[in-house]
Amino acid sequence: MNTTSKSKTLVHTVVQVRLPVRNIDESVAWNEKYFGFTHCWKTEEESDLKLEPGPYLFFKRVEQPIPIHIVSDGKPYAVLCIKTSDVFECYQRFVDAGEEVTEITYTWGIDRFPEFNVTDPSGNIINIANYPDLHINGF
Repeated sequence: MNTTSKSKTLVHTVVQVRLPVRNIDESVAWNEKYFGFTHCWKTEEESDLKLEPGPYLFFKRVEQPIPIHIVSDGKPYAVLCIKTSDVFECYQRFVDAGEEVTEITYTWGIDRFPEFNVTDPSGNIINIANYPDLHINGF
Protein backbone atom coordinates (compact mmCIF):
# COMPACT_ATOMS: atom_id res chain seq x y z
CA MET A 1 0.00 0.00 0.00
CA ASN A 2 1.30 3.43 -0.92
CA THR A 3 1.49 5.70 2.12
CA THR A 4 2.93 8.84 0.57
CA SER A 5 1.50 12.15 1.70
CA LYS A 6 0.13 12.72 -1.81
CA SER A 7 -1.95 9.51 -1.70
CA LYS A 8 -3.37 10.44 1.72
CA THR A 9 -4.89 13.63 0.30
CA LEU A 10 -6.75 11.98 -2.58
CA VAL A 11 -9.67 10.71 -0.46
CA HIS A 12 -11.44 13.01 1.99
CA THR A 13 -14.76 11.62 3.14
CA VAL A 14 -17.59 9.18 2.48
CA VAL A 15 -20.13 11.00 0.30
CA GLN A 16 -22.97 8.45 -0.04
CA VAL A 17 -24.11 5.21 1.45
CA ARG A 18 -26.36 3.38 -1.02
CA LEU A 19 -29.20 1.02 -0.15
CA PRO A 20 -31.59 -0.91 -2.38
CA VAL A 21 -35.27 -0.22 -1.68
CA ARG A 22 -38.64 -1.45 -2.94
CA ASN A 23 -40.39 1.90 -2.92
CA ILE A 24 -38.68 5.30 -2.92
CA ASP A 25 -41.59 7.23 -1.34
CA GLU A 26 -42.03 4.63 1.42
CA SER A 27 -38.31 4.59 2.24
CA VAL A 28 -37.96 8.37 2.24
CA ALA A 29 -40.99 8.79 4.52
CA TRP A 30 -39.80 6.05 6.92
CA ASN A 31 -36.31 7.54 7.28
CA GLU A 32 -37.66 11.07 7.70
CA LYS A 33 -40.12 9.88 10.35
CA TYR A 34 -37.76 7.82 12.47
CA PHE A 35 -34.34 9.36 11.93
CA GLY A 36 -35.06 12.96 10.93
CA PHE A 37 -33.26 12.74 7.59
CA THR A 38 -33.69 15.77 5.36
CA HIS A 39 -34.97 14.88 1.91
CA CYS A 40 -32.71 16.40 -0.76
CA TRP A 41 -34.16 15.17 -4.04
CA LYS A 42 -36.18 12.30 -5.41
CA THR A 43 -37.21 10.60 -8.65
CA GLU A 44 -39.23 7.41 -9.07
CA GLU A 45 -35.97 5.45 -9.26
CA GLU A 46 -33.70 7.04 -6.64
CA SER A 47 -33.37 9.57 -3.86
CA ASP A 48 -30.84 11.25 -1.58
CA LEU A 49 -31.35 12.02 2.10
CA LYS A 50 -29.03 13.87 4.50
CA LEU A 51 -28.45 13.69 8.23
CA GLU A 52 -25.80 16.04 9.60
CA PRO A 53 -23.06 15.17 10.12
CA GLY A 54 -22.54 12.35 7.73
CA PRO A 55 -22.78 11.18 4.17
CA TYR A 56 -25.89 11.17 2.05
CA LEU A 57 -28.13 8.13 2.29
CA PHE A 58 -28.92 7.21 -1.30
CA PHE A 59 -31.85 4.95 -2.16
CA LYS A 60 -32.06 3.08 -5.44
CA ARG A 61 -35.31 1.36 -6.35
CA VAL A 62 -34.61 -2.17 -7.46
CA GLU A 63 -36.92 -4.36 -9.49
CA GLN A 64 -36.38 -7.45 -7.38
CA PRO A 65 -35.97 -6.06 -3.88
CA ILE A 66 -33.40 -8.15 -2.14
CA PRO A 67 -32.19 -6.34 0.96
CA ILE A 68 -28.52 -6.42 1.71
CA HIS A 69 -27.97 -9.31 4.13
CA ILE A 70 -24.80 -9.64 6.15
CA VAL A 71 -24.65 -12.80 8.24
CA SER A 72 -22.04 -13.41 10.93
CA ASP A 73 -22.01 -16.50 13.16
CA GLY A 74 -25.42 -17.39 11.72
CA LYS A 75 -27.00 -14.08 12.83
CA PRO A 76 -28.07 -11.09 10.72
CA TYR A 77 -25.75 -8.10 10.94
CA ALA A 78 -26.73 -4.47 10.24
CA VAL A 79 -25.82 -2.80 6.94
CA LEU A 80 -26.10 0.71 8.41
CA CYS A 81 -25.45 2.01 11.94
CA ILE A 82 -27.06 5.15 13.33
CA LYS A 83 -26.00 6.92 16.53
CA THR A 84 -28.62 8.21 18.99
CA SER A 85 -28.35 10.08 22.26
CA ASP A 86 -31.24 8.09 23.78
CA VAL A 87 -31.41 4.51 22.55
CA PHE A 88 -34.24 3.62 24.95
CA GLU A 89 -36.55 6.40 23.74
CA CYS A 90 -35.68 5.57 20.13
CA TYR A 91 -36.37 1.88 20.77
CA GLN A 92 -39.75 2.63 22.36
CA ARG A 93 -40.74 4.79 19.40
CA PHE A 94 -40.18 1.85 17.03
CA VAL A 95 -41.95 -0.59 19.36
CA ASP A 96 -44.97 1.72 19.76
CA ALA A 97 -45.21 2.01 15.96
CA GLY A 98 -45.14 -1.78 15.56
CA GLU A 99 -41.82 -1.82 13.69
CA GLU A 100 -39.68 -4.97 13.62
CA VAL A 101 -36.93 -4.55 16.25
CA THR A 102 -34.54 -6.78 18.15
CA GLU A 103 -34.16 -6.63 21.92
CA ILE A 104 -31.76 -4.07 23.33
CA THR A 105 -28.32 -5.57 23.89
CA TYR A 106 -25.04 -4.03 24.98
CA THR A 107 -22.11 -3.52 22.58
CA TRP A 108 -19.11 -5.52 23.72
CA GLY A 109 -21.08 -6.30 26.92
CA ILE A 110 -20.51 -2.74 28.19
CA ASP A 111 -23.60 -1.40 29.97
CA ARG A 112 -23.15 2.16 28.73
CA PHE A 113 -23.35 1.10 25.05
CA PRO A 114 -26.94 -0.13 24.49
CA GLU A 115 -28.01 -0.96 20.94
CA PHE A 116 -30.77 -2.62 18.92
CA ASN A 117 -31.60 -3.37 15.30
CA VAL A 118 -34.62 -2.31 13.30
CA THR A 119 -35.68 -3.57 9.87
CA ASP A 120 -36.60 -0.91 7.31
CA PRO A 121 -39.54 -1.30 4.89
CA SER A 122 -37.25 -2.94 2.30
CA GLY A 123 -35.81 -5.46 4.74
CA ASN A 124 -32.44 -3.78 5.37
CA ILE A 125 -31.24 -4.16 8.97
CA ILE A 126 -30.25 -0.91 10.65
CA ASN A 127 -28.40 -0.73 13.96
CA ILE A 128 -29.30 2.00 16.46
CA ALA A 129 -26.67 2.57 19.15
CA ASN A 130 -26.02 4.88 22.06
CA TYR A 131 -22.40 6.02 22.16
CA PRO A 132 -22.51 9.28 24.16
CA ASP A 133 -19.09 8.81 25.79
CA LEU A 134 -17.18 6.81 23.20
CA HIS A 135 -13.77 8.48 22.89
CA ILE A 136 -12.86 7.69 19.30
CA ASN A 137 -12.32 10.38 16.68
CA GLY A 138 -15.52 10.85 14.70
CA PHE A 139 -17.90 9.69 17.39
